Amino acid sequence: MSFPVKPLLFIAFATLLLGCSSAHYKRSADTETYGLIEEKTPLVPGMSSEVVIDEEKTIDLTPYPLNSDAFDFLDNEANSEVGARVLSLNAALDLAFLHSQEYQTQKELLYLEALSLTFDRYRYVPIFTSITSADYQWDAQDQFVQDMEALTGIDTTPASALISTNESTFTNTSLGARYLLRSGGAIALNLTSNFTRFLTGDVGEFGTGALIGSFTQPLLRDFGRDIETENLIQAERDLLYRLRNFTRFRKQFAVRVASAYFSVLLNRETARNNYEGLLATNLSLERERAFQSEGLSTLLQVGRLEQSSQQLDLGWTSSITRYKRSLDDFKILLGLTAEDIIMLDENEMVLIAATGMDSPDISLELATEMAVQSRLDLYNLLDQVQDAARKVNVAANVLEPALDFSFAVSVPNSTTQAIAELDFENAVYTAGFDLDLPLDTKLNRNNYRRTIVNYAAAARNYLLAADNIQLDVVDSWRRMNEARKRYQISVTSVEINERRVEEAELRAELGLGDIQDTVDSQNDLTAAQTELVRAIVQHNIAKLEFWRDVGLLYVDDSGQWVEGVDEL
Repeated sequence: MSFPVKPLLFIAFATLLLGCSSAHYKRSADTETYGLIEEKTPLVPGMSSEVVIDEEKTIDLTPYPLNSDAFDFLDNEANSEVGARVLSLNAALDLAFLHSQEYQTQKELLYLEALSLTFDRYRYVPIFTSITSADYQWDAQDQFVQDMEALTGIDTTPASALISTNESTFTNTSLGARYLLRSGGAIALNLTSNFTRFLTGDVGEFGTGALIGSFTQPLLRDFGRDIETENLIQAERDLLYRLRNFTRFRKQFAVRVASAYFSVLLNRETARNNYEGLLATNLSLERERAFQSEGLSTLLQVGRLEQSSQQLDLGWTSSITRYKRSLDDFKILLGLTAEDIIMLDENEMVLIAATGMDSPDISLELATEMAVQSRLDLYNLLDQVQDAARKVNVAANVLEPALDFSFAVSVPNSTTQAIAELDFENAVYTAGFDLDLPLDTKLNRNNYRRTIVNYAAAARNYLLAADNIQLDVVDSWRRMNEARKRYQISVTSVEINERRVEEAELRAELGLGDIQDTVDSQNDLTAAQTELVRAIVQHNIAKLEFWRDVGLLYVDDSGQWVEGVDEL
C-alpha cells in the first residue's frame, strides 16, 4: 500500500488557507444548538422553540397610543406624562418578552446548555485529525576545512569560497482517526509519513512511513454503556431540565410583569385618592376658617383641620414618589431605558374588576393533586433522584479492578525505502491485558459514600418540594379568599364612609359639625377607596399565582397567557 505525500500536503495547505471563517463556526454552532432545542421541545409542555439569542431588537414605542393630558394629582410632576406612550397589559408583556435583560439571560442559559450537549454527543462520533509540518535545513560549514583549521591552527578564511552548503527539506504528515465506543472501548488509527529531500551535496530522497491501529476495551472498571455514557446521559437530561426551567420561568416572569403592572396602577390610584382626600380636607379647612372669622369656629377646630391637611399633603407626596419609583422599576423590568416615557392604561383596572372576584372553577383538592402532576420543577427534582441513583452505580464501578484488553497492529515502511510504501507482510500485531488493582481507594471510597448520601438527600428534596408545592397552592387559594373578603368589606366601607362624609359636611355647613368627625370620615373614605382597589389587584394577582403554582398557566412567546384546566 502506498499513499502520495504531495497531494496530502497540498490538501492540508489548501485546508489551512481556505479554513472556515469565524462567522461560519458561529452559524454551525447555532444550527446544531437550535436543532437540539427543537428536538427536545416536544418533551416539555408549553415550551417554545423561539429562543434565538442574537436578534437585534430595537425598542420601538411608536405603535402605542400617545398621552396628551396632564394630571393635577401628580403635583409638580403633573406634566411628566405628557407625550408618554400608554401601555396596555398585553403591550407590556410583549415588550418584556422582547427586551427584558432577565429574559434574555434565561434564553442564553438555555442556549449554552444545548451548546454543551453538542460536544458530549460529538465525543461518540469518529474524530479525524490531520497534522502536517515542514522544515528547511542548511549547513554553511564544510567539515574537512574545519578539521584542517583545528589541526594546523591556520586561518583559511580566503578558502571560504571552497565551503559548500548542504540543504535539505523535511516533511511530516500524520492522519488519524479515533472512535469512542459506548461500551467504554476505543478504536484508533494513525497514518504517518516522513519525507526528506536533499537539495545539495548527496542529492537524493528518503522516506519513512507507518500505519498504526489499536483497539482497547475495559472489561471491569469503566465497562458498559451505562458507565461509559454517564456524562452524555447527564448532559441530555440537563438540557431537558433547562428546558423545563425556562418554561417555568416564562410563567413566573409573565406573572411578575402582570403583578408589577397592577402594582404600579395601584400606586397611581393611591396618589389620586390621596389627592382627592386632600382637596376635600382643604375645602373643609377653608370653610372652618371662614366660620372662625365670624366667630362660629374656634382656633382649636381650625388647627385640627390644618394638622390633618399637612399630614395628608405629606402622604400625598409620598404616594407620588412611590408611584414614580414603581413606574421606573417597571420600565427596567420590561427592558426599556430610563429615558423612555411611558404610562400604564388605567382601563386595565376596569377590566380586571369586571372579571369578578370569584375563585377559579376547580376544587382545592383537585388543584393540589394537579400541581404535583403538572409542575415542571417537580419533574426535575424527581428525575434528579434518578440521576443520583445512577451516580451511585458509577461510583461503585470505580472501586472495581481495572482490566483492559488491547489489540494493536503496526505496519512499517517498506524496506525499499520508497516514499510512502507500507510493508504489510512485516506488520507487527500485539494483544494483551492491563490489570490495575484498586489498592489506593480512599478517594474513590469517599466519593462512593458521598453519592449514597446525595441520593438520600435528592429523595428528601423531592418529597419536601412536593409538600411545598401543595402548600403554595393552598396559600394562593387562601390569599384569593382574603382578597375577596377584603373587597366585600371595602365596598361596604366606601358606602358607609361616603355617607359619613356627606353627613359631616352637612352638619359642618350648618355649624353643628364636629371637626374630628369631619377629619376621620374623610380619612376613612380615602383609605377605603384605596383598599377597594388594592383588594381587586391582590385578588387578580393571587389568581394568576394560583394557576402558576398549579402548573396550568400557559404562556406564549409574546407573554400572553391562557389559564385553567381546559388547556390540559
